[in-house]
Formats: sequence, C-alpha cells, structure tokens
Amino acid sequence: MIRFDVSALTQARLGTSLTLNVDTGPQCLDDLEVGFLCGAIQAIRVQGGILVQGTVKSQLGLECVRCLGSFDFPVALDLEETFQLPGTGTRSEGSYAVSDDDWLDLAPLLREQAWLAIPMKPLCHSNCMGLCPQCGANLNTESCACDRERFDPRWASLKDLMEQS
Repeated sequence: MIRFDVSALTQARLGTSLTLNVDTGPQCLDDLEVGFLCGAIQAIRVQGGILVQGTVKSQLGLECVRCLGSFDFPVALDLEETFQLPGTGTRSEGSYAVSDDDWLDLAPLLREQAWLAIPMKPLCHSNCMGLCPQCGANLNTESCACDRERFDPRWASLKDLMEQS
C-alpha cells in the first residue's frame, strides 16, 4: 500500500501543505500490477478534508490485443482529489477518506487513475502485425508459410469465370 501519515495536516489551519514523495518499486494495486510509482504529491488542508494534487509516473504491464504479447506501458497519473477527514460527515459512494488514525492511502486513487489510463485496445507498438489467423504464429517475431490469400467462397463462381477466360 502507498500510505502516508497526514496527522500534521488534520489539525492544521486551512492552506497548510505537505509534500508527499512517492517512490516505490513494483506494487499491486488490488487487481492491477504496476512496475513502479514515482512522483511528488502536494497534500493541502482544505475545508473538510485534504486536497491531493500531483503527478505520479508509472509503468503498467499490459497484453497487446493483436499479438497477445506482454509489454510495458508507461503512464503519467494526474491526481486531484479531496480526501475527507474522519468525522466530517457521511462518506458518499466513490469518495476517498483519511483513515481514523490519520493515514492517507493513495492506492485506491492510483488504481482508479491507472485503469483510466489504459487504452481501449492496447498495442505493443503501432506497427504490430498480430497473429497469423491460420497457424497462430506471432508475425512480429517469426514468419509462417501459410497461404495468405484470403478467398471469399461467395465469389467462387466469378473466380472460375475469370480463370476460364
């Protein structure tokens, strides 16, 4: 977990800030693996909570949709969220809060931002050739001897006519 003690901010006056340095190796953010987390985050005491702002760089291990190979995808996670202080009212669905013992856990927020940073169709590189539809060979690393001519059987009669003439 990526947790910080923010007890100095929970009792501080409004506008007081604290810099939180994030520098960790491989992490598991619940259902998502990241290679590292690196960045600086400002935690600012605001009315009813602590505003967290900053950018954290990371690297996600993804699978290419064309060749099914694993690759590292660099991301920059921009954070801007207010964490509610303990005892400041009811917590709404999807909101973040400082724990009762004044610890701020960034893992759920980082996980959410990481999922949002993943492209709809992740590609290992823009020129990925994918897999051969017949033999399943990864065309980025090897070639295959499969017949690449695609033939639509609905045009068989026309092909026969073309071959006769």
